[in-house]
Parts: sequence; C-alpha cells; structure tokens
Amino acid sequence: MYWLIPWCALALALAWLPSQAYAQVTLEARLGLQGTLRLGKWNLITVQVHNAGGPLHGTLGVRTWLGSESRGDVHSTLFTRPLALPPGARKRLTFAVPITSIADPVDVSLWVGDQVLAQQRLDLREALHAEQIILGLTRDVSLDFLATAFPKTHTRIVYLPPADLPVHWSGYDSVSAVVVKGISLQALSDTQYTALQAWLANGGILIAAGDAQYTLLQEPRLRALLPVHVLGVQAQEGLPALAERYATPLPDSPMVLARARLTRGRVLIGTDEMPLLAHRPFGKGRVVFLAVDYAMPPLPGWSGQAALWKDILQIPEHVDFVREFAELGMLDESHPIMKLFGRPVLTFPSHLTLSAILLTYLSLLTLLFWRMSRRPQQCWRYWGGVAVLIIVCTAYALSPFLEHGLNQDALLFDVTTMELPADTGYAHVQGHVGLFAIRGGQFEIPLQQADTVLRHTFTRGAGKAGKEFEASVGEGFRLRRLGLEAWTLRVFSTESMIAAPVQVVAEGHTTGLTVQVENRSSVPLQGTLVAYQGRVFALGAIAPGEKFRDELYPVLQSTDSAQEMAWRVMLKRRPGTMDTRLAYLQEVLLQQYFGDKRLADTSDTPVLTGWLLAPTTLGTPPAATAMQGVTLVVSRPLL
Repeated sequence: MYWLIPWCALALALAWLPSQAYAQVTLEARLGLQGTLRLGKWNLITVQVHNAGGPLHGTLGVRTWLGSESRGDVHSTLFTRPLALPPGARKRLTFAVPITSIADPVDVSLWVGDQVLAQQRLDLREALHAEQIILGLTRDVSLDFLATAFPKTHTRIVYLPPADLPVHWSGYDSVSAVVVKGISLQALSDTQYTALQAWLANGGILIAAGDAQYTLLQEPRLRALLPVHVLGVQAQEGLPALAERYATPLPDSPMVLARARLTRGRVLIGTDEMPLLAHRPFGKGRVVFLAVDYAMPPLPGWSGQAALWKDILQIPEHVDFVREFAELGMLDESHPIMKLFGRPVLTFPSHLTLSAILLTYLSLLTLLFWRMSRRPQQCWRYWGGVAVLIIVCTAYALSPFLEHGLNQDALLFDVTTMELPADTGYAHVQGHVGLFAIRGGQFEIPLQQADTVLRHTFTRGAGKAGKEFEASVGEGFRLRRLGLEAWTLRVFSTESMIAAPVQVVAEGHTTGLTVQVENRSSVPLQGTLVAYQGRVFALGAIAPGEKFRDELYPVLQSTDSAQEMAWRVMLKRRPGTMDTRLAYLQEVLLQQYFGDKRLADTSDTPVLTGWLLAPTTLGTPPAATAMQGVTLVVSRPLL
C-alpha cells in the first residue's frame, strides 16, 4: 500500500498545476511568400500553432535583428501577439517584420509567463531572395517566364490562393506587382480587400488580364479599380497592334480578347473603344488592364513578351539612393527630428535674458549690502530687504522661466506628413516619432494604427539606448521596453495607410478653380492653403464635419513672388494664433516635403496644405510623458 503514496502526491501536484504547464503545443513557421524574401522590406512570417493539450493563454513572438555593427546600432525587435487556444485547436497567424540582412536568424517562440512552450529558428540564408516579387492570383503557373524577362532585376514569381493573402497593407511591402487572372476578388475578405487597396494607393501595381471567364472582370470589386468597362469577349485573328508597337512579328492565330471600353486613365495599345492595354493611376500606384490572356498561344513563345511586360510593370531604371540611404540610417544627421532638436523646442530663456536677470539680482544685492555697511543701526531692515529680494526673484524665475517638460520623465514628438492620394479614400501617413528621455528608464510608445511600419530607428544624445525592444501588435500597436539613459533621444521613422480624414475635390474652369474640402476628422484643419498657378489662396480653418467650398481666381494679383521657396510662403501664411513653438515643427515638415521647389513649380496641379494640430501617429502616452505633435496635410486633387 505504501507504494501508492508517491503516485497520490504526484496526482495532487498535477492537479494544482495550471493547464498551460502540461499543454502540448507544436509550432511551424514559414518565411516570406512561399519562402521568398525581399531584403530591406517588411516580409511575412506565417506561424501555424496546434494545441494538443489543455487550454492555452500565452504570447507568440517573432524576433528580428536590425542595424549595422559598423554604425554600432544593432538592435533586436520582438513582435508579439497574445494567443488563446482551446484544447485541440489550430490557428494560423501572420507577422509582417523587417528583414534587412541574412546574417542573423529570425526566432519564433511561444511562451506562457517565463516558460517557453515551443520555438523555432529560421535561417535566412536558406531562404529564396529577390529584388522583385510578382504575386500571381491565377489558376495556373503561366507567369514563370517573368522570372527571366528582366535580366538586370532578380525576379521571383509566387502564387497564392486568395485565402492566404495578407490582411494588412504592410504584408504587401515586399511585393512589386499583383497579377489577377481567372480569380474572383469577391472571394477576399473585407480586411484582405482593404489591405490590397491601401497597398495600391501607396504605390502598388495591380494587373488584370483577360481570359475566357470575362465575367470575373465585371464583378464589383475589380470593376471599381479597372480603367475600363468590360463588355464581353470577341474572337480575333492575331494582334497587329502588339506586333506594330514592339516591332516584333506575331503569328495571326485565332485569339479571344476581353472586349472593353475606356472609362478613365489612358490607353497604351489600342483605341478607347477597343483597348488592348490600358492603365489608370490609383493614388501612387497603378491598375493595368490587359485584354488578352498572356498564356494563350502564340504569346508564350513571342519574342516581344518581355517588352510588353516592361510596359506593363514600368520598372524604374534608377534607384532613389537618398531614400535607400535614409532607411538604412546613413543620413541620420539630416533627419527631420535631428533638425528639430537643433531648434529651441524646449522653452528655455535666452542667454541675454538670463544675463540681464542675474545682473539685476546681483546689483540689488550689492546695493543692499552697501547700504547695510553704511547704516549698521538699521541692519535688520536691510536683511529683511535681502529676504524679500530673494523670494521675489525666485518666484519670478520659476513662473516665466520654468520649462514644464523637464518635470516629465520623457518628451514625445510626432512630426507627420499626411498625403491624400486622389480618388482613393486613403491617406498615406509618413512620420517621425522622437522619444527624448529626461530621467532615463523603461518607456512605452503607443501608436494609433496596428499596421504601422517602422522603417528605421537610431539614437543620439549623452546616454545609451537598450539593444532590444518589444513591438506588441495585439489589439493596437505599442512599442514597449524602450530602455534609454538620461538625455538620450531615440527616433523611429513610421509609415501607415489610413482612411482619409480629409476629402478634397477640385474642378477647373475657364477663369479659375473650384475647391471643396470636407473635414471628417475630430480636430480642425487649420491654416488651409491652396497653391495654384504660382499663387497662394487662404481658405482658413475648417471645423470637424464641415464642408467648405470656394472659388479661386488665379488672375488676381498675388502678394507672393512666384520665385520664392514654396515652403517659406506656406510658413509665412500660418495662422498667427498658433503656438510659436509649433513653428519649428511646421518648418521641418514643410522643408522636408517641398524641398527646393519654388512657388512657380505648383502651376500645373493645385496643391492643398493644412495643419492638424494633433498627433496622427502616436496614441495616448502615459501620464509621465509629455507629447507634442503636428501633422501636415497635403493633397494634389485631379482636375
């Protein structure tokens, strides 16, 4: 009987253990899009978790390494997400994470408290790498020829079913173009379709090719994007327009084309009533329509196929090295936040004022002590005067000269530019968030958008910064465990796509321009200006929920020189009632956006600018952290 005692004790111990302690969890992680990565971009990490034990409430994390040993800014970012699994459940989660080098692996872990239940290390050297990734939403693998069509650009083709498409626009960051043929976009969830639209508005390329199932091109989601209205199909002998365009013979074989009519955009090959190749801008991106099935003979073996797809993709011949270097952290000293901290953002008094106050204070003390030495019998009166002088000067110095920001643990700065791509309903929000630690410690930064992309981070100042931090992407997006010593600055470059809080519509007429602005945000749009044909028109403040309409006449005399820098003109027109300290933030944003462009350069397309005097990237910070934020709103409406 005594041999039962240890077993009973073991049973009691197991009964008291939490269910997670004996949960049986398996984890499988996959790199990129079908194992393909694009360095310097945000890539997908897909994680499949299976719980074969008791109920599980834990945290799933993906750790990546960024930075350079030569610059001394190597750091790790741990992307975390809470995970709850009932017994026997399976769940697939996707993370979009930055990958800039193959030297360090990506670690995927699942833990509860301090106990790691499962983990996997992904070796980036074993992954497939590409300079250009083309995503195919097709029923076949007929796009493989594009892998060798661009000899100067290493291209890979990946095929995904609609169910595996990203649910956030950041998941498309590594994708150069999406090709749709024979697949219905109606099969996408609302979040997947929104992510695809946001990626298009931010510079993506969507190509829709015709085939026998032309009705898929007439479905609501694709019809809303295409530059044409698809009417049906028709048979045709050969494609002489293609042969003539690329000076390459094409056999006169019977082919089936999608018959369409141009509704917007421009025809590249064909006519408005029968376009073979047409495209339209969608924000910073493009939507392309190809009337013919590129997999239909004789096109697969046609020698002009590569030239055709160069016209479709329009791959830029040059690289924007300034942007690439900035994202790699090689232009930190010219970073907007560094310019900002070169200005007196903290309201310390000037050296001249401090010298005058100190000279007055010492002069009065000297006078009192001199009078005290001449009249020692009234010494008590002069000591009273000294006490009063000290109290008055101390109170005066504390009231106007006190910098309230120094009473906080840290200062947060949100300097953001919000571009409104025309006719998309989205806003491209690109900003710079600065955290300046006054006392040092562990800090947390809340961000408003869950799919915010962190392009780059660096540190400056008297102290050091921690080598790792956590990016929690649960219900919101929070940067946690940001370790900073006293008087240290950490800067993050951020990017996100949101529903446009301001809508701008412009219509040109013979004598001028009609502009309508609708403010859908919760804060006023202040200092609204329109620059058109070398002139600036002030629209004033537009309240939340207000629609403002005005007629602008460029023929009227302007008080501004057309050769003056555009950013200087915009800065001069800022409302005088604004906080003067915001002028430094506004100047940085205007200089960064307009650069060296002059007012005369805005003659072709109207440019609307305005100010939202509230942070657009940052959320509500902890009480011990002060925050300043301003957002420059820019719109270039189509006429």
